[in-house]
Amino acid sequence: MSVEFEQPTPDSVAAFYDEVNRVLAEAWDGTLHHGYWTGPDDDSDYATASQRFTEIMAGKLGATAGDRVLDVGCGAGKPAIDLARATGAQVVGVSISAEDVRASAERAAGEGMQEQVRFEYGNALDLPFPDDSFDHLMALETIPHIPDRAAALAEFARVVRPGGRIVVTDFVTRGQVEHTDRELKAIREVLSAWRKAPLVGFDDYPGFAAQAGLDVVELLDITENTKRTTLHTYGSLFEYARSKELPPTLARILETGPSERMLRLLSVYEDKNPSEGLLVLLAEVPAAN
Repeated sequence: MSVEFEQPTPDSVAAFYDEVNRVLAEAWDGTLHHGYWTGPDDDSDYATASQRFTEIMAGKLGATAGDRVLDVGCGAGKPAIDLARATGAQVVGVSISAEDVRASAERAAGEGMQEQVRFEYGNALDLPFPDDSFDHLMALETIPHIPDRAAALAEFARVVRPGGRIVVTDFVTRGQVEHTDRELKAIREVLSAWRKAPLVGFDDYPGFAAQAGLDVVELLDITENTKRTTLHTYGSLFEYARSKELPPTLARILETGPSERMLRLLSVYEDKNPSEGLLVLLAEVPAAN
């Protein structure tokens, strides 16, 4: 699928999160990533489902007390703090957004976790750490902001020791889908509004991992477990906007995304199979020979 639009840059992504971090964290209970529902009968709210998502992703790393874990694209800091609390690991979170770093550090201090979790400014394509600095790395919905996925994975691999694990999530196309011109326009507008790079295919990821020198442990399509996120995240923003003013960028997102009427339809037809979804890559840095 080819959708032409302005490519995200580190500066544009930083400006985006500097503007919207506070509101998104407030509207979404501190979590800036998807929720995970176990099945059609799971009636968990978004806060519970997003906490579950963090736990599942962190669990894939196998981090334990004494490990050092890097969280690339730390958002408002909640996943990094939750991972540190659950595993006993020392966690460093980085973001291209100064507001992300400030808000995350404030959260860690407020929860008494500042000795175990710290946050720094950092570009995912040029991380401010020496080679082999971390035992594991997590990047939840960070890589969709980066057009060159292989380059991002290679930089992640650089800072993780041999034998360490990396878990990332990305938005991908699922199978061969023919979009109408209207659908292509809508996709372009949504991607641009969220400062996302063009979507890649699920089947592209083994090649990206190979280019980065990583061994694939798991490659999962978790769309069916995460697709309700749209209902909750957009719904929360509409609810927030009823009583508080949205930053201009988020106001534009509500204009370009699904309407409240469309959200109601999605809730009725939630079993519809989306043409775009969420991928999980769990990879390992090859052990030194």
